[in-house]
Amino acid sequence: MRKLTLLIGVILLLSGVIAEALYITTARVAYSGIVANIYLTAGILFVLMGFILMLASVKIPKLRVS
Repeated sequence: MRKLTLLIGVILLLSGVIAEALYITTARVAYSGIVANIYLTAGILFVLMGFILMLASVKIPKLRVS
C-alpha cells in the first residue's frame, strides 16, 4: 500500500510540474485567458497533493504517534 501511495504521489507531483510548465509557456501570449489560470491552479494542487501523498507513504523510524 505504501508503494502504491508513493507511486501516486510521484505521478501527481510530476503532473503538477508539467502543468506549471504549461502555465509558463501559455501565460505570456495574447490569448492567455482561463486556460492558463487552470494550468496554474491544477499545477499547484497536483504538487501539493503529490507531496502530501509522498510524505504519507514514507515510514519515519524515529517518529512515534502515541
